[in-house]
Amino acid sequence: MPKQPRGMTTRPPAPAPRQAQVIEGLFIACPLCSMSRKLEKTGGWARVRHRLDTTKAAKGRSHFGTFNLGDSFVIQVRDCSGSRGHGFPIVDGYTLEQLKAMPEFDDVVSELRDACTRVLAALA
Repeated sequence: MPKQPRGMTTRPPAPAPRQAQVIEGLFIACPLCSMSRKLEKTGGWARVRHRLDTTKAAKGRSHFGTFNLGDSFVIQVRDCSGSRGHGFPIVDGYTLEQLKAMPEFDDVVSELRDACTRVLAALA
């Protein structure tokens, strides 16, 4: 091998390009608002942070049955003046029955009615 002039170094060979590892997960999206969440809740976040007993079973599947139509707020009034890390506590809100009686929310009520009709038609 011939000698190289002083001060010159050889470059190491370029590393081979890394293959991106693809990890797939199943998510379910709400047909009304498109908000998505993991289909199978495993509690992995809590397990890593030691907030969930590892001997317990997984949390199970996500579901849509948690909304109480009688008294749950569809429009929520929240306190947005809080400090960092305290979230936005609910101060007041409007239920579906209250929304139907308020003319300023007629567009929201009709949009929700149309979206529910489309979802029911797709499921039929």
